[in-house]
Amino acid sequence: MTVRLDVAGGVAHLAFDRPEASNALDMAAGEAFEEALLQVRDDDAARVLLLSGNGRMFSSGGDLAAMADAQDRPSFVQALADQAHRGVRILDGLQKPVVVAVQGAAAGIGLSFVLASDLVVAARSARFVTAYTSVGLTPDGGQSWLLPRTVGLQRALELTLTPRRLTAEEAQQWGIVTRVVDDEAHLEQARALAEQLAAGPAEAFGRARRLLRSGWERSFDDQLDVEARSIAESAGTEESRALIEGFLSR
Repeated sequence: MTVRLDVAGGVAHLAFDRPEASNALDMAAGEAFEEALLQVRDDDAARVLLLSGNGRMFSSGGDLAAMADAQDRPSFVQALADQAHRGVRILDGLQKPVVVAVQGAAAGIGLSFVLASDLVVAARSARFVTAYTSVGLTPDGGQSWLLPRTVGLQRALELTLTPRRLTAEEAQQWGIVTRVVDDEAHLEQARALAEQLAAGPAEAFGRARRLLRSGWERSFDDQLDVEARSIAESAGTEESRALIEGFLSR
């Protein structure tokens, strides 16, 4: 098994489960990741996604050993990237908040998964690194789009063109990480945050995360129209009606 999915209390916990390979993404893991995300997307009981990695590391990125073993390496890497990107597209498009718990390292596409999430809880010893150019590769998983928008172009270039590894505290300062916590508490704190979101207006949270994450694609004028449609649709939900009535009754 390369990923594990468990849904309880409104939280869908999706964990990479290749600890012996530092949760590197091979074809089987990419396929399982896509399938699990589709389940989360379509499951009304899953109000929030919690993403984590089992073992000592969140994810070391793409599986370099699998790449090295491929007879036609360019074709294999193309297929692996295409498979991974199907998962990234689903992750980005979720109308559900995404919390990620990071320990060890988030490297390569592992960092892309972090950037595609919403709230990031990092163990104090966690490290964040692009890793691609150190092995003669270029970014994937949407990293070339997400990273400059998160940290700015100059910082993104520094992380991509040099071997710099960000500490958890630096990643928080640069806007990649939401909270830094003690190592032994990172998953517990991330789950508590996910449960807090699941207990709240998760449907509104999901719509809001899509508004913010997709805003880069539109002009300000177009974004106003999208906002108007979104708030109107939200106003028609039972979730919103109950919260508005509760607010007014106070």
